[in-house]
Amino acid sequence: MTGFMEATETISLPESIEQFSVFYPFRFDPFQVEAMLAFLEGKSVMVAAPTGTGKTVVAEFGVYETFRRGARVMYTTPIKALSNQKFRDLRAIYGDNVGLLTGDVTENPHAPIVVMTTEVLRNMLLQTPWELDSVQCVIFDEIHYLADPERGTTWEESIILCPEHIQLICLSATVSNAQEIADWISRTHRPIQLIVHTERAVPLALWYFYDRKLRLVIDHHGRQVADYSNVGGEIRALIGRGGLTAERRREAEEAEPPPWEIIQALAAEDMLPAIYFLFNRRDCEDYATRLAMMRVNLVRDRTTRQRIAQVIESFLASLRPEDRELSQVQTIVQLAAKGIGFHHAGLLPILKQLVEVLFSQGLMKVVFATDTLALGVNMPARTVVIGRMTKWDGRRRRLLTPNEFQQMAGRAGRRGMDERGNVVVPYSPWISFKEVLAVATGDLEPVRSAFTIRYNTVLNLWDPPRGDRVRQLFQESLAQYQAAQRVRLLEEEILQVGHELEAVPRGCLLGLDGDELLYDYRNIVAQLNHAKSQERHLEHDLAQLEADLDDRPWAVPSRPVLRRLVREMAPGTPLHTRERGWVLFLNRLPYGGIALVLTREGSAELLTEYRQIDYVPHDVEPVPIPEALALLAQPVSDVRGIISTEAFEEIWRAFAARPLPDLDAMLLEHRRQVEARLAPERRRIEERLHTIQQTLHELTQQRFRHPCHACQRRKEHQRNLQRIARLEQERAELEAQLGREIAAEERRVRELLRGIRNVLEHFGYLHRGYPTSKADTLADVFDTNGLIICEMLDRDFFKGLEPADVAEVFSWFAFDRETRFANHFTLPTKLVLLRRRLESLEQEVFEIERRNGLALSTGHHEGFYGAMRAWCNGATMAEITELIELSEGDLVLTFNKSLDLMRQVREMLEKLYPDHPLRWSIASAEALARRDIIEQSLMIGLLPPIGT
Repeated sequence: MTGFMEATETISLPESIEQFSVFYPFRFDPFQVEAMLAFLEGKSVMVAAPTGTGKTVVAEFGVYETFRRGARVMYTTPIKALSNQKFRDLRAIYGDNVGLLTGDVTENPHAPIVVMTTEVLRNMLLQTPWELDSVQCVIFDEIHYLADPERGTTWEESIILCPEHIQLICLSATVSNAQEIADWISRTHRPIQLIVHTERAVPLALWYFYDRKLRLVIDHHGRQVADYSNVGGEIRALIGRGGLTAERRREAEEAEPPPWEIIQALAAEDMLPAIYFLFNRRDCEDYATRLAMMRVNLVRDRTTRQRIAQVIESFLASLRPEDRELSQVQTIVQLAAKGIGFHHAGLLPILKQLVEVLFSQGLMKVVFATDTLALGVNMPARTVVIGRMTKWDGRRRRLLTPNEFQQMAGRAGRRGMDERGNVVVPYSPWISFKEVLAVATGDLEPVRSAFTIRYNTVLNLWDPPRGDRVRQLFQESLAQYQAAQRVRLLEEEILQVGHELEAVPRGCLLGLDGDELLYDYRNIVAQLNHAKSQERHLEHDLAQLEADLDDRPWAVPSRPVLRRLVREMAPGTPLHTRERGWVLFLNRLPYGGIALVLTREGSAELLTEYRQIDYVPHDVEPVPIPEALALLAQPVSDVRGIISTEAFEEIWRAFAARPLPDLDAMLLEHRRQVEARLAPERRRIEERLHTIQQTLHELTQQRFRHPCHACQRRKEHQRNLQRIARLEQERAELEAQLGREIAAEERRVRELLRGIRNVLEHFGYLHRGYPTSKADTLADVFDTNGLIICEMLDRDFFKGLEPADVAEVFSWFAFDRETRFANHFTLPTKLVLLRRRLESLEQEVFEIERRNGLALSTGHHEGFYGAMRAWCNGATMAEITELIELSEGDLVLTFNKSLDLMRQVREMLEKLYPDHPLRWSIASAEALARRDIIEQSLMIGLLPPIGT
């Protein structure tokens, strides 16, 4: 990158970039120029860079250049508000050449430049793909949304289905697996050039607020300048040791700094404005209210107070009188006057915009916000406070991930305004400083696909009877690409082994007859080794014959028997041994050995192993032994130095008088008989051995005469052949394993596809693999619960319902928060009965999905009801919030989702069943719902913000 940076300072840029640069008051960064040049070369481009570094410049150049060529360009964003905002920004430059498609709003849809949500693009690709024939560029802003559980599938489907002739510009936050995503796009769509920029436009410093002071931990150069490893996490440590008392817990929690203390410290160090991130809506509101009660003087001059009042008044003027009295509106207005605000998903859209306008104009000094603010909202600050290092993820409370931390920290530092941004983490008795530092400096986790197939996608792509295009969509998804990581690793290993094979020298290293001479030599050596092995086996067989000759024709006592007999044996007892024949037992020595015995030759020898004794006579009286011999303490070469010769001879005369068997004669006769029986076998073995030994001699001579025997590089050549053989075997094993992995992955996709087909056939959308007349209804409903909604339509659930009741039923599928809340609304009997029918239908759908290994439908929300019906019947937002314990923002969000769902069903009916009565009921329901604060929320971002 350094070389490129130097080059951009000296080379002249293409004319189109020079012309485009007049729109900007700053000089382009090298990474921006690199991306623009790649786009001019006809390449697709993916830019991964931190928040606030100017990725959008690359996208806007794509718009400029495509428009200059006279072609069409589509700019997609993840949410409607951002689409509205981008439409407004581009229209200020290109005028009527810009259109907008968000589902709720359609304006100038055939314009050369069209801004849209990614969902609209995906629907277009599925249903009217020919509309992209004249499009040359598609821009995907915030492509790291691939990991978003709600929207990720939409992004993947859009990229997979996008025609290959279209250049892509993909903008992403810094992610650890940007290369993997780029590789996937290159494989799925067309080659894309990845440009990674890691340097922030404004460097960050990390602070730890402890003991009422801001303490610098990592300076803006990235150097750690302080360590508080023994601080924080005391309560968890005490719990682990079992020493937590109520008093110690209270003391530890009291040491946790209150937000007002942190804000005061930031104000004293000129580190405001700040965003204070929390992970609970109620905490955001409570912290903001408590800070206001502490009389922290954040707005000090009259001019600023007047400007705040003007902006607030301009916003309030757009609200109906009763809406101005909403509790949420009153709270925000009171806080805003003091330079304080809060921001979360439950806030009314217009109030979100008020907070954003005041903050961006420097009129609001601190905003308490949930982490949703870090996604898509352009609200940079001088300082970011990460108020909690843990969050509830729906299952458990866990530490923040480095990605979540960096997403929020990225809001710190305003380009062109701040020399550095600041990230502050307060001390916590629950989380240690070490854990804070590990999260703040940890490696980012990779983006993981959230791809989930939907019934409507399947039906839009289904080509009867097997649905091969759907299978192709599965196989081209990022989810499949990441799941097939093992397959790619195996492919890379096979390629690597192939490269290693190519690198091994082949043939004779002296330039003689290739590998043939060495193969011939190795054959001789192999024959020689085989012959030696045969020789060893034959010699072993001869040894076995000899062992057979050594067998005794009587029963030889076992070791345990001999141990017992020797332990109780009297001196003079006769024993028969293999080496000495008959001997007389003298005694057992205390320091080792089995027994000291007297031989016929006159020596006193020590038997060291029981197997030396092969016979012990029974009922034979011991021979009298002189005491001097019976008490011998060690072996003696000749006992006649201890006793007289006459005494020695008397011992053996007494022995001869004992009635003992002639074992030596028996053994001699036994051997004669065995030798006679084994003689033919012995001759055969000896003849075979002679032949083998002759062969050995001849092969040895051949080896010595062979030209390879004296070759100094023979061993090197041999090692090469061995390496080739080993690598070829390794490659064969890897290829077999690759085949198994691919087969397993194909089986998984096949079973998933079969499950979806079975469900659709059960409910009549497919018949023997062919779409039925019902299929078009579900194909046009892009919702998780599309199957349930279309079944409700097919089974006449909506028959006879008033427009307000129709809107009410759709709203049951629009509320998706997993939270408990009080609800005091009551439904009329017909809707109660309809809900029971719906529950029965949902159980049927869930059961059929479960049997087929699927869990695609979620069903309606049991706790949300009554609010939409009341709104359509004219109730105010204040009246509704008195009966249901939800924020105004939650209700607006749910009503808007209900409107989107109704629009989808209405447009489907207009196309397929234009005379269906539900079409008109939905149109009336939409008209009832789209009023006042709801209508206003749909236009947020489309018009310039009030007060700007």
